[in-house]
Amino acid sequence: MSEKSLAYYIEVLTSLKQDSASKKKYGFAAPHKPVLVLSLIQAFEMGLVIDENICLTPELVGLFTANWSTLVTAEGYQATIAQPFYHLSNEKKDWWRLVPNPGCEIWIENAGSMHSFRNLTSAVDHAEIDVELAVILSQARSRTILREAVLQKYFPEQANTDLSRAGDYFQKISNQIINEDPGTYAARIRQLKERMSGDVKQRELFQQEIYIRGGAFKRDVPKYYGYTCSISGLKIDATFNVSMIDACHIVPFSRSYNDTISNGIALCPNLHRAFDRGMIAVDENHRVLVSKHFTESTDASYSIKKLGGTSILLPEESRFHPLPENLEWHRKHIFKG
Repeated sequence: MSEKSLAYYIEVLTSLKQDSASKKKYGFAAPHKPVLVLSLIQAFEMGLVIDENICLTPELVGLFTANWSTLVTAEGYQATIAQPFYHLSNEKKDWWRLVPNPGCEIWIENAGSMHSFRNLTSAVDHAEIDVELAVILSQARSRTILREAVLQKYFPEQANTDLSRAGDYFQKISNQIINEDPGTYAARIRQLKERMSGDVKQRELFQQEIYIRGGAFKRDVPKYYGYTCSISGLKIDATFNVSMIDACHIVPFSRSYNDTISNGIALCPNLHRAFDRGMIAVDENHRVLVSKHFTESTDASYSIKKLGGTSILLPEESRFHPLPENLEWHRKHIFKG
């Protein structure tokens, strides 16, 4: 058996370094790292993580947020995930390592800037844990033992708490994206922004919330288009994890605060870019419009201009069709017609 056994990782995960200065201020040690570890265990349990590569996905952020609300009852700390995701790389056993995006190797050495969720996701591609730990986390019994040890160490008063419903947080947001009318949804986001527009940590929480919601939007829109590009008809099914279909906002989120399905359209990456840059649009009859203000090879097999006048694929349920006023806004403000 490897030297890094289950007993080894029980010791590692129950000996996490926590901010002592904050403990003096708030009366209890910073809970960020233990909450992230518990969320990681759940991510393996749910199949969201399958190996040693740990990406900061919307689902993982959602688990962290839900577990925090369940376990951290005292006032003081904020449920910001960037801090523990970065600082776990400073643990003595070096079991959590950050893999930077190309060109960001020096940037991630600046611990202060990595407390920003936006900076962290820009600079870090993923974290990498020990292969031995990934193997242990893939085993149900080992996960149970680790979870119980971490809960008993850092949250003894809630050691018997059932965390199995943490995944419902992401589904709750998904249900809002699918079922709420656009006005109600946009009002919800504006209220969140107003409530979280105070200090830096509050704004970080808002960024995390938007990241989670954006992840649900990206997952749900292609589903209602049958994972098919609505313009080209491209659909690829593979035996490995690959997606060739994007969820594209019709009216940009920064303007509309609207992640509902009717403000989305499923496009392959090249047509997503063309739509966002105004090279193509969709008319009131769901036919493709193509701008005259660009040139391309006339003999190209995948010519964008050849798509002009074709009808787009629509979801089966009419309530998920693109709202006419959204398509009109795009034609007026984005399309180079």
